[in-house]
Amino acid sequence: MSEKAIGLKADIVPARWWQAINFIRLYFEMVRGHDPGADRILARPWAPSSLLEYIYMLDNFFRLSNFLILVSGEQAGAISLVPRPEFIYIYGMGLLPKYQRARIGKQIVEFLEDYGARKKVHWGVAAMAVNNRPVHMLVGACGGRLLGLSTATLTVTAASPAPSSVELAVIPLSKSEASSAWTRWRLYEVEQVAGNDAVELAAFLLEKLPRGEYLGLYQRGQEIGFALAHRHTDELGIDLFPAQEFWSSEPTAGLVAALARHLGANIRRLTLTQTHAKTLDASESFGFERNREQERHLVFFKRV
Repeated sequence: MSEKAIGLKADIVPARWWQAINFIRLYFEMVRGHDPGADRILARPWAPSSLLEYIYMLDNFFRLSNFLILVSGEQAGAISLVPRPEFIYIYGMGLLPKYQRARIGKQIVEFLEDYGARKKVHWGVAAMAVNNRPVHMLVGACGGRLLGLSTATLTVTAASPAPSSVELAVIPLSKSEASSAWTRWRLYEVEQVAGNDAVELAAFLLEKLPRGEYLGLYQRGQEIGFALAHRHTDELGIDLFPAQEFWSSEPTAGLVAALARHLGANIRRLTLTQTHAKTLDASESFGFERNREQERHLVFFKRV
């Protein structure tokens, strides 16, 4: 982009119904090269799978509040929002590559703040691809930070039973007990990452308790976490949400070993919060491969 283009004025206007198809194409162009699915659709727009994706996004278009970002009358980007009583959910937001260095981000931030003020909402939430750095920076300009609900899945390659001076107890839970533990430990993570103020907001976003085998984790009679086991043929997967003192590699390995002994099988997949996963280092007793993270939840305050 030329120096003359830096600092261009952007106009953010509602997208009309007759612009729906063009709006969807604009979205694919914004993530070209960063989203394999979008690249596939752009390469084969008439393929059955591409047409089904267009139908899905067209249905979403009429459920969302959509806005075009215009620069000198040209389409530079798009925003899709879901206004709720408790927060504004950013369904999608971005700029075409040639406008990403034009300092339009501040204007988008101001638009989001004004939109929130009109809706009398103090929170904004976004879920986006981990590698979408331009949008991460934009949400960062809004005061955005991790919310604590995003997860990452690891493939466990080595998990030897780790000796422990303190016995870890694994106790089966009923569905009602598990529902309470699931909410408690997922929101525990939110409080550690985003602070107590974000806990109430995260409760609206937390998904329902998935199916599986529900397990409470205890040490010295005190609850230290929650686990959810999934059995797929001969493969065992665990969703593990422990207290923060168990986030480093050695304590996590101890929990994995205790769960494996209780379940009588080696654990192959391990799903953790993204913040927990980032604290881990592979070792001989606890080896793993990091799978690609799909999205990241971020939260920001509306400035008042």
